[in-house]
Amino acid sequence: MTVALVLAGGADAGLRGRLAALGVRRVDAADRTGPGLLTVAAAARAAGERVLVCAGEGVVSEDMLARLLSEDATAAFTGMSAGISRTVQSRPDPAARVGMVGGALVVDLPDLDALARAAETLAATYAGPAPVGALISELDRRGVKVRVLDAGPDSDGAVTQLMVDPAARDTARWAAGRQLKPAALYGISLGLGLIAAIWFSELAGRAKLLASVALAGSFLAGRAASLLTATGREGRVKPAVAWLGAASGLLTEFGVYAALAISSGAISSGVVGSAAVGRPQSATTVGLGGTFGHALQNTFVASWGGGGQVAVWRLAVTAMAVVAVRQLAGLGYEYTARTPGNLFRRSAMRTLEQAATLPVGERFVVIAITAIFFGPRLTFMLLLGWGVLAAGYVLAGQITRSIRQASTDDELAEEDELAEEDGLPEGAGLLGYDGLAAYRDDGVVSRWLGRLVQGRLPPLPPVLVGLFVTCVLTGLGLENLPGILVLTPVEAMLLAGLGACHSHDGRLDWLVPALLEAGECVFLAALGFSHRVPAVLVFAVLAGLIMRHLDVAYRARSGRGIPADRFGLGWDGRMLLAGLAAIIGIVPFVYAALSGYLLVLFCWDFLSGWLQPTVGDPA
Repeated sequence: MTVALVLAGGADAGLRGRLAALGVRRVDAADRTGPGLLTVAAAARAAGERVLVCAGEGVVSEDMLARLLSEDATAAFTGMSAGISRTVQSRPDPAARVGMVGGALVVDLPDLDALARAAETLAATYAGPAPVGALISELDRRGVKVRVLDAGPDSDGAVTQLMVDPAARDTARWAAGRQLKPAALYGISLGLGLIAAIWFSELAGRAKLLASVALAGSFLAGRAASLLTATGREGRVKPAVAWLGAASGLLTEFGVYAALAISSGAISSGVVGSAAVGRPQSATTVGLGGTFGHALQNTFVASWGGGGQVAVWRLAVTAMAVVAVRQLAGLGYEYTARTPGNLFRRSAMRTLEQAATLPVGERFVVIAITAIFFGPRLTFMLLLGWGVLAAGYVLAGQITRSIRQASTDDELAEEDELAEEDGLPEGAGLLGYDGLAAYRDDGVVSRWLGRLVQGRLPPLPPVLVGLFVTCVLTGLGLENLPGILVLTPVEAMLLAGLGACHSHDGRLDWLVPALLEAGECVFLAALGFSHRVPAVLVFAVLAGLIMRHLDVAYRARSGRGIPADRFGLGWDGRMLLAGLAAIIGIVPFVYAALSGYLLVLFCWDFLSGWLQPTVGDPA
């Protein structure tokens, strides 16, 4: 049983009912400033059972409340998902966007005295409404370990919780005492990550050991920055800082992937196990190195995916795409459910289940161990195979919960459909970029196609058709499509443009942006490898489009959505450009130019877009 305190003007009947259904014995309301904090202190001393503190109403979903109450220790949700839309009549309403400045904190019995003293301290020193982050910061100062469920992407891993977070808390406390901002720690994290990538590109085992240490330091600095951000007294996450954290983590991981693929070329002319330097390898053993790599030369590991260094690059590109699609799907789910995309209900075997989902900490452990002892080929095979299974497992849970939640709202949905039979509500569809549709990264062509049908076509079916056709044709081989026929997969994917202006309020429409990215990655990767584009350019193009797509999605997440990605060309424009390049016969040149352009655009947009103030930004 738990006692709940809602720091707001009052707790409405809906919130009281949800909390009661989750096992909360009593729900009280208190002011968010000094008097309310004194009420928290009094309740903590008198409750005799766990205390749940909710800062504000309507900003913490029922799923997250259930997750918090299922924790067996002090835990918090700080509301890092800034700018998510409120749900109006069971659907996300772009016109009702809220800055997630609230959150929830559940305090276990042994920590109630520390909660009381922390609340009293804040009541005496904190002038404005106290966010959950301020309470967490005070608890941390008193030695209470608070598990922050939303402290950055992939924060649920066993490696993160058991090995990294204890040191990350101390690092965040040290940084706060020296007035270091989260952006500085993210910069340190990215710098260490790039150093790790440089060392991973070397053949020597000592270099890979140093690379693993640098990678661990990069992850530690990133986690410290996430914890420092989540527990800040401001109570909200600035959009630029949130995107900087996500971008630095992805750039580090993608840089390491590229370095490992480069090192496979060095292995091919170096040593494998005890072989002498200078002895060339066969094409099927390229990418096997380290202490025990020679033991895998006659297994399926040596031949799976083809031979030579190009096969290693293919594995690297595919592993990178799996990570990107999973992260974008998590952002889409977060928009719909108003909970972190990595949220998944845990069983009693929590630690094993967390590790099975392969979050970033586990991925880094796989990279460090396999790169040192077996070489990059096994590294990418494990990341790819395990990553696909983990992504399917997480997505299955999210899809199931989306369908279950939508089934309870069927009556309201039917009422909405009846109200819209005579036409779309004013502004619907054509302004879809204000909501989930902005996560799609549509270009000018896709937006034009969407306007043709006035946003009436549901977005998911045409995306599934286009993705299926694209995958089938690329599986048969794009080199077998002569002339203008190479545009057939592009034309199939352009069917998805017909749903561009839809409001994306279906129960599974949050999958659309991730599926569009998957289709684009499949086409560009297959086209590049089939037209003999240098593998490093294929990798660079996919890394560029992934970062651009996530950039656009994070903008929409924070209320900065754009109507059409004119400068980044959109997924449709990039696919058309690559298809036309294949017809003309200049695919390598276009891939080189596109990868460089996307890199420059990424840097320029961060300086000119993310660092500019937003109208109506509550900061």
